[in-house]
Amino acid sequence: MNVLPWIFLLLVVVLGTVGQISLKYALYNNASTPKIFNSYYFWIWSICYVIVTLLWLVVLRTIPLSQAFPALGLTFALVPLASHQVLKEKIAFGQWIGIAIIITGVCLVVQM
Repeated sequence: MNVLPWIFLLLVVVLGTVGQISLKYALYNNASTPKIFNSYYFWIWSICYVIVTLLWLVVLRTIPLSQAFPALGLTFALVPLASHQVLKEKIAFGQWIGIAIIITGVCLVVQM
């Protein structure tokens, strides 16, 4: 088994999360739309999504879609966790349960 595509898939999830947090941070600090283009965090988001797209193309060539696509669901767990740490957003009890369910579900679906 080639582990490199799985590392790329993990990078897709992590960089997707970083991109979402960066965009939120850029919008939080730059209320007006024209100013957002001057934001360092906006450009982090842009670069993350270019890299994510290219890595996703590699992942789709090597990992079955039935395993790769559900793994993207980890982003739905990582974004709230990262926003809690970086942006100091609160996570409700129900969200914690949802995060646990998502992680469990992805682990079950992605099993090789």
